[in-house]
Amino acid sequence: MSRSPSAEDLAVLAFNVGSSSLSFKVYRHSDLLCRGKCHRVGVHGMEHSFVEVRTGELVQRVEAVFPDHLTAARHVLHLLREEGVSFDVVAHRFADGGGYFERGTVVAPETRALLDQCAPLAPLHNVAALAMIDLIQVEYPSVKQLVVFDSTFHAGLPDVARTYALPLTIARKYRKHGFHGLSYSDVLEKTTWYLGETKFKAVLLHLGTGGSSACAIVNGESVDTSMGYSPLQGLVMNTRCGDVDPGILTDLVREGYTGEDLLRMLHAESGLEGMSGGVSSDIRDLLKVEESSYDARLAIDLYVYRIVQYVGAYAAAMNGLDVLVFTDDVGLRVPEIRARICRSLGFLGGYIDATRNESADPERIEALHAEASRVRILAVPNDEERGMYAEVMELLS
Repeated sequence: MSRSPSAEDLAVLAFNVGSSSLSFKVYRHSDLLCRGKCHRVGVHGMEHSFVEVRTGELVQRVEAVFPDHLTAARHVLHLLREEGVSFDVVAHRFADGGGYFERGTVVAPETRALLDQCAPLAPLHNVAALAMIDLIQVEYPSVKQLVVFDSTFHAGLPDVARTYALPLTIARKYRKHGFHGLSYSDVLEKTTWYLGETKFKAVLLHLGTGGSSACAIVNGESVDTSMGYSPLQGLVMNTRCGDVDPGILTDLVREGYTGEDLLRMLHAESGLEGMSGGVSSDIRDLLKVEESSYDARLAIDLYVYRIVQYVGAYAAAMNGLDVLVFTDDVGLRVPEIRARICRSLGFLGGYIDATRNESADPERIEALHAEASRVRILAVPNDEERGMYAEVMELLS
C-alpha cells in the first residue's frame, strides 16, 4: 500500500505501556527523532525508578518517582516539551482488543466505547493506555490518537491451540487471544533475516520486567503462545501468577473474595512479588538476595522451571526445535537467567556457550549457542514501537 506524503510528514509519538515500564519514541519520515523509557514504573523493589531519554547522541538518565503509568506519561510529555520535540499523532499499544478489532483503530467516540470494554482483559496495560489517551486528549486536543493491538500477531492460531475445554457456548466466547505480538513480529523478522531462512521451528521467549510469555513459531506463523484470553495465563511474571489451578480461585470465591479482589491479586500481587513476600517484583533484585532468602530462591526457581516447561511442551507440539530466541529486558540483559533456562535443553541437543552468553551485547543480535548445539540460541533485541509506527502509517494512508 502506498503511503501519502501527508502521512509521512507527520511526527508520531509511540507510547508503549509495559507492565512495569513506559517506552516512547518519536518518528518522522521513518527517522527516529527521540526515544526513551521509564523503568520500574509502580515497582516495589531495591532500586529507584528512572527515565532514560536519547535525543541524537545525547543520553540522559534521571531518577524520578513513577508510582503509575500516568505519572510516567506526564513526565515524558514534560521532557518532550523541554527538548522542543513536537508530535502530530500519538499511537498507543493496547494489549488486547477483546475480539472487537482485527487491526489498529483511530480513537473516536464509537471506538472508545469498545476500548473501555476491553479494559478488564489486561488491567495493567489497557487501563493505563486509556488513562494516557485521556491525558493526551486534555493536553493536546488537536492531536490524532490511534491504538494498535498486541494480539493481532496471533490471529491465525489454530483452533486446537486457542480453544478452552469448557461448555461449548462458553468456549466460543472465551478463546486464547495471545499477547506480545508487536514484540514477536519484530523479533521474528530480525531472526529470519539473521538466519537467512524462513522455514524453521522456534520458541521465542519475551521475558520482560513486567509481563513474560513464550510463543511457538512454525515457518513464520504463530502456532501457540503461553498467554491466553488474558495475560494471566502461562509463565510466572513479575506480579502476575501465570498458570494456576482454577480450583484455588473457586475456593477463594467461597471464602468471600470478589471478582475485583481476584483481579487485583492475580495481576498485581502474585508472581515474583507475591512469592518473594514483597521483597521485589524484579528478578534482578531477587538474584541479589537468593543466597540468603529461601522465598527469593524459590521464586526464581519457579520462574525458570515454568519457562523450561513451556519450551519443552512447544518443542513436542512442533515435533522439534531449531531455534530458541530470548528478547525483552530480562531476556536480553540477565545472562544468568538465560543460562539457567538452557541447562535443561540438553535433551533437545541445545547447549549455551557460557562466554558468549556473558559477553552478549543487549543492543544487537547475538548467537549464544555452543558449536556443538543442534538448537541455535539467539538473543534478539525487540522494537515494538517500530511496529507501532509502521501500522500507524498504514492506517493513516
